[in-house]
Amino acid sequence: MVTAFNPEQQLAFDIRRSIILGAYIREWSMPAYRVLLNHPDRAIHVEIYYFPAADEDDIARFATVGLSNTLRSNGQSIGTEWMLALTAELGDESAERIFAYMCDLLVHHIEVAPDSRIPRVMGESELAPNNWSTRAFLLDELRGESEELETIQVGDESIQMIWAVPITTQEASLILQEGVEAFDSYVEESEYSIIDPCRE
Repeated sequence: MVTAFNPEQQLAFDIRRSIILGAYIREWSMPAYRVLLNHPDRAIHVEIYYFPAADEDDIARFATVGLSNTLRSNGQSIGTEWMLALTAELGDESAERIFAYMCDLLVHHIEVAPDSRIPRVMGESELAPNNWSTRAFLLDELRGESEELETIQVGDESIQMIWAVPITTQEASLILQEGVEAFDSYVEESEYSIIDPCRE
């Protein structure tokens, strides 16, 4: 339970979790576990769930619940949830390390990003997992997932699912200079998978 929530807020969050997590489970099966990003003084409560790959050829996913109703430092509601897709072996990193990285990125996004417009590029960071070559980050429209996940309805609120993808410094420069369409073309022609965080 989040101590900063009053009973009505807690119920609203529980309902939000049920709807959003239910949508994830319908698409990806049961999560293995979750971590909580909690800042009661700021009324921040975000849950991050790990959906492991079923086998070595499947996709692993990390997805948020609660980011959508979190307020930015400017008081604006974020209105989106994040989904990070990775290869089954997670780029030779532990799930715990990826949880920590996502928490760092989420806090930065909540505190610094002025709005939820996409695409949004975060530059290269020393906080990225050591084994990854993708040390920058892109937030953009959801790709490669069911259309049912693109927008999740919670009461009167339409929540957009955002694709959170680690990218290389060169890919970040390409997006900033030529746009996300140029990045999409580059990905289509590349021999590496976009969900491989160790790609060259």
